Amino acid sequence: MAAKLSDHALIGNARAAALVSREGAIDWCCLPEFDSPAIFAALLDNEKGGHFAITPSAAHSATQRYLPDTNVAEILFETTKGTARLVDAFTAMPEADKLHALFPDHEILRVVEGLSGTVPFNMEFAPRIFYGRELPQLNDQKKLGIHVTWKENIYVFLSSLAPEQLRINRQEARVTAAFSVGPGEQVFFSFSYSDQSPAILPELRTTAGKRLEQTINYWKNWISHCRYSGLYADHVRRSALALKLLTHAPSGAIVAAPTTSLPEKLGGERNWDYRYCWLRDASFTIRVLVKLGFEEEAHAYMNWILHATQLTRPKLQVVYSVFGHASLKERTLGWLQGYSNARPVRIGNKADGQFQLDVYGEVLDALFAYASLVKVFDHDTRKFALGLGETICKLWDEPDNGIWEVRSALVQHTHSKVMAWVGLDRLIKLAEKYCWKEAPLDKFRQVAAAIRTEVERLGYNNLLGSYTRELSGSTLDASLLTFSLVGYCDAASPRMIATARQVYTCLSKNNLIYRYKNTDDGLQGSEESFGICSFWLAENFARAGELQKAVQIFETMLAHAGPTGLLSEEVDPDTHELLGNYPQGFTHIGLVHAALSINEAYHKQALEV
Repeated sequence: MAAKLSDHALIGNARAAALVSREGAIDWCCLPEFDSPAIFAALLDNEKGGHFAITPSAAHSATQRYLPDTNVAEILFETTKGTARLVDAFTAMPEADKLHALFPDHEILRVVEGLSGTVPFNMEFAPRIFYGRELPQLNDQKKLGIHVTWKENIYVFLSSLAPEQLRINRQEARVTAAFSVGPGEQVFFSFSYSDQSPAILPELRTTAGKRLEQTINYWKNWISHCRYSGLYADHVRRSALALKLLTHAPSGAIVAAPTTSLPEKLGGERNWDYRYCWLRDASFTIRVLVKLGFEEEAHAYMNWILHATQLTRPKLQVVYSVFGHASLKERTLGWLQGYSNARPVRIGNKADGQFQLDVYGEVLDALFAYASLVKVFDHDTRKFALGLGETICKLWDEPDNGIWEVRSALVQHTHSKVMAWVGLDRLIKLAEKYCWKEAPLDKFRQVAAAIRTEVERLGYNNLLGSYTRELSGSTLDASLLTFSLVGYCDAASPRMIATARQVYTCLSKNNLIYRYKNTDDGLQGSEESFGICSFWLAENFARAGELQKAVQIFETMLAHAGPTGLLSEEVDPDTHELLGNYPQGFTHIGLVHAALSINEAYHKQALEV
């Protein structure tokens, strides 16, 4: 059985990522891109998936953390023989140094260091081709490492161990070694990727330590630009570091998560591929980047949105690849058992064919938040924004799949209507601010007013005492909590206070919030509580002045993070196990917004005392 998600740290280089378990196994890694086929996928099948494990052979305990202010993971092993640590990182190099050095496209550097006594270790390197579908051929090139090739991809395993210490089992495509480290002794392992032959090989014995130091300094320098220092600052900084790992630096895109098919419920079919970019996340993401001071990432992300949507304009697709590809064909990998037997394992995502009205509002709200960083928008951006406004005017009264991408019939989702209003509201403000004379403001204002009238007339149920999932409906949905967060209404307004309380009463368990209950979403079974929904509720309570409730909800979610501070998409309220793809950017974005709102409410209350 795979290790718990909470027992994994994420390492990466803003292009690819890997999950390292507390026991020293890389259980998940796709190279060269986030959505490339996995070469280590033990998380989805311990037997067939492949892994790269370094673990003490003596009885031991293990604790995992990140080195402070970095995305460099460290495991401290305390054994009956002594103490040692394992440090894992994708190497990172300053841009100036890249001009004077040859380096592989990706390198995972693993350093075993003795701290006390003499600690024996076992190492096992077991790569697999295309998510474990095939065993690779291991090509031992002695001092040049053990090479694995597949199509144009070259993967190289290197070690500072003596060659005779490595045992190669070609039939099982497995390399093993047994070694020991004493105080101050270090053993280096490198797993690198190149797409050209001959592959560039990283040197280990004299320069690996420097690369690790450069990587640590890279992350410390990056997070030093975070300008938040209020309540829960450590959690906010960790969330920012996690979001940076989900960023695809060459394009500026931000993937929802680096994994696929980690189940929303153990043993269920709700297993999706999240290694893509959802426009749904655009608004909250841009606002986080701007508020925390990461302007470079905000520029890159907005540029990606403008680039990725070119092929589908003026309509928007729900999800795109990091390179802006609009087709994400979904298929299943039948040979994989799935995480805790949750099948099927899927790659690709059918959401690429859905209609979600809310994404127009998300993108225009993101553009509005981004406007604080630019003096003027160019002609293409202005044309793009106005085109989205025209599309909203045409489609706002159409039923859609909604923010949660349900696979049942299309519905008149109240949240989608509100986001359509948000889109026009932001567009009107942008047009007024930048004097866009070609903007049909009267038309936008009339449609925005019509949407608001419709939402207030049909989207609120007086008997239920809440806004509702769909127009003229009688059920709840946690997406209603966003109405106050996107400026549609005040969190302290009677209707929003009532809605937040109803969501808490009807959609919570042990202070964790479900997206919805008893709703036909086109799938079998149910799911667990949804991380960002808890943060949305905490933010509503904070903005409404109910600070104690906000802190209770917020800290309940924090308590479910693993030792490395990472959170997944969902949480089982009974077992408290993290579920769904991991770590999930949307959840960490919610954490940051909620922390900032609680901090603001706390200081406001302090001034009033």
